Amino acid sequence: MNVKIRTLTLTFQQQEINVKLPKSYYKTEGKSYPLIIVQDGDYLYGNIEEDVIFVGIVPNDRKRDYIPWKAEIDGIEYGGEADHYLNWVADALIPYLRKCFSVSNNIDDIGIGGASFGGLVSLYALFYRPDAFGKYILISPSVWYPEFTDFMKAQLPIHETKQIYWYVGELEGQQSKHLNQYMLPCTEYGVDIINELLVSEQSRFYFVTNKKGLHRKPFFQKYFKKAVKKMF
Repeated sequence: MNVKIRTLTLTFQQQEINVKLPKSYYKTEGKSYPLIIVQDGDYLYGNIEEDVIFVGIVPNDRKRDYIPWKAEIDGIEYGGEADHYLNWVADALIPYLRKCFSVSNNIDDIGIGGASFGGLVSLYALFYRPDAFGKYILISPSVWYPEFTDFMKAQLPIHETKQIYWYVGELEGQQSKHLNQYMLPCTEYGVDIINELLVSEQSRFYFVTNKKGLHRKPFFQKYFKKAVKKMF
């Protein structure tokens, strides 16, 4: 590997992966780094410089891989293969990354995050693969998805130590005539559920809003950066 390269594009098991290494990576022999698995490639972290290894997974089909169960919404089929996707991330990708890079073996240093449906699957990981991640960056997660808050409400208390950063813009979905018009009320309900489920005194939950926030990439990028600085 060329020691000057800090951003790489890899293909692992037919999946394109973007990797961004910290500035100090080649200067600190023997140091292991926190890792953040990020959905939708590298657009959320492209301008962030922290002592963290960012790995952006370029989606093959986000309406399939980021969705916890099947549904048809406004004539669009959503595939519901998040279980398979998260198992692949936890059981194949992260071990592979540990072989290639100096990634921490401490679960508290391993994060997952994303925006919109990428945020939804990251939140779903909290319940489906809690053994794989200690930190969660949820940027405008699509908790309006059918039955998702009901699913959250049915979960058992979370005794493990977790750190969660959840952002939503207060104008998201207001002009929509589709299910995402319920983004804000579903978010508020979901936040209440998370507050009830996190029973460990060591857990930390940060909920942040923006009164003028829209469901747009500039807001996603701004608050993803804030989340990384807060949690790492």
